Amino acid sequence: MKNVLVIDDDEKICWAFEQFLESEGYCPSIANSAEEGLRRIAADKPDVVLLDVRLPGMSGLEALGKIKAGYPWVIVIIITAYDDVETTIEAMRLQAFDFVPKPIDLDIVRSVLDRAFRTQSVRSTLPADAAQEPLTTGIAGHRLVGKSSQMREIYKLIGVMASNTVTVLIEGETGTGKDLVARAIHAGSERKDKPFIPVDCGALPDELLESELFGYEAGAFTGAKTEGKPGRFELADGGTLFLDEVGNMTPALQVKLLRALQTQEIERLGGTRTLKVDVRVVAATNQELEDMVKRGQFREDLYYRFKRVALHLPPLRERREDIPLLVTHFLQLIQEELGKPIRGISEDGMQRLRDYAWPGNVRELENCLRSAAALCRADVILPEDLPIEIHAGDLADPTDVSQLVTAFKSILQDVTRAAIADEKSRLYEEVVATLDKALIELVLDEFSGNHSKTADLLGMSRTTLLKKIRQGETE
Repeated sequence: MKNVLVIDDDEKICWAFEQFLESEGYCPSIANSAEEGLRRIAADKPDVVLLDVRLPGMSGLEALGKIKAGYPWVIVIIITAYDDVETTIEAMRLQAFDFVPKPIDLDIVRSVLDRAFRTQSVRSTLPADAAQEPLTTGIAGHRLVGKSSQMREIYKLIGVMASNTVTVLIEGETGTGKDLVARAIHAGSERKDKPFIPVDCGALPDELLESELFGYEAGAFTGAKTEGKPGRFELADGGTLFLDEVGNMTPALQVKLLRALQTQEIERLGGTRTLKVDVRVVAATNQELEDMVKRGQFREDLYYRFKRVALHLPPLRERREDIPLLVTHFLQLIQEELGKPIRGISEDGMQRLRDYAWPGNVRELENCLRSAAALCRADVILPEDLPIEIHAGDLADPTDVSQLVTAFKSILQDVTRAAIADEKSRLYEEVVATLDKALIELVLDEFSGNHSKTADLLGMSRTTLLKKIRQGETE
């Protein structure tokens, strides 16, 4: 049974809530003060509490703090005035699930309660002891995650490359984790106790990149420090130098880099001394270097020097079976970062993650989960907590659009025939009203009934959307 406790000192509001909740299939109970509400929570253990902020004696906010401290599984929905901004902010800080503004709009109550009980339903599918687990601690940081056949091959290659000092080229789209592979190669090698020095060749202007790689002597150029500065090659001596996005290097810098790789010798800018270094180079690119060689944009000899061993990282869309593992891994990291326990994600939310194309790959997935975890109102993530592009990506799928067009053509034909048969003169209004209703239903279904996201996508206010929904229900 879906148990809802209403804590409000206004008897009329309590009576109205009781009638409404019973009509919606919930089992309501009433308390007229925070103190009585806390006693009922201890005795009856309701699933959801509707809590008014302004109560005699103990305030609603004080009661909220006690409820979340003693009964963290209880979902608390705050009842407050539209213009009470400070109270609303404080309530959300204290982990209220949502708030219902006064005057009460039953459509809003219905929507919030639906989401609250879907959250409880997701909780029930998670391990029984998940809620008791403390925040994960001692996480060393990001690591490679996946058990797909593609990732198993990557792990094998990392193991082979870690056992030698040959130059490695890691290829893959942006966000696939090329830096993690480079770090894994270094960590498994005999150089693991020596420096790992990364350089993003795409983030630095050409003149600065050269000085960063090779260092400079005092007075080598305007602004050069009096004592000079060692470059990344010197800093990586004995260890590994990771050159990310090498396709962005100028031809002149490519020549100097090739010489350093061949001789393991460098010269600082403005200097005359030849410095001997012992550096293992791992390079990475998201560009097709072979095509750049053919176009004369990248030196062929440097390309083959890099590609003594090549490792291609697959995009996330080609290893979707790894998404659940990645989600678990990232949520462990994110909950520690946010100081907020996240038990998991609903199955329909996970399905949306599996279906999305992930143009930004693993990095985009991490950012998506960080946003959802920060915005979710409880300790589980629902589909509506995910960024809008995840849903828009589903709707923008060519197959879905084709099916949508076919469905609308069928509706248009049916309405037109019916209007002609009835000799109606307002054919345009009839067709528009019918298509409007059908579109709203389709988008609502895509967003699991979320009115705000549906209104945003359709380009209308939430009030207009609710009005159209009510009109559709009475027709």
